[in-house]
Amino acid sequence: MCVAFIPFPTRLVAAHFGEPGLQAAALAYGVTLTATAVIFSVVWFYACVGGRLLRPDADPRTVSGITRSYLPGPWIYLAATLVALASPTASVVLFAAIAVFYVVESSLFGRDEKT
Repeated sequence: MCVAFIPFPTRLVAAHFGEPGLQAAALAYGVTLTATAVIFSVVWFYACVGGRLLRPDADPRTVSGITRSYLPGPWIYLAATLVALASPTASVVLFAAIAVFYVVESSLFGRDEKT
């Protein structure tokens, strides 16, 4: 549900960028992304603890890497959300930087070392 909801606060940020309503829009966006990160983490940890929902041949290094990348997510999004209280524009910039970071991180560190 959180992923399906993301377009709504995204539209709020786009509609209010540079206007007084940006703080509320950035807070709504941040709360949505923080909740999404928390839920993704919960689902991942439920799946990987004891390997209950992973393939038996899952590479432990890959599982460990995914786990390490999920751990800071909710905290990073929460911090960027709280920045909106002081500077909504900085908060939106941080959200963009977080997205770029995760794209770069997954493309650099998510590759199979065998290829």
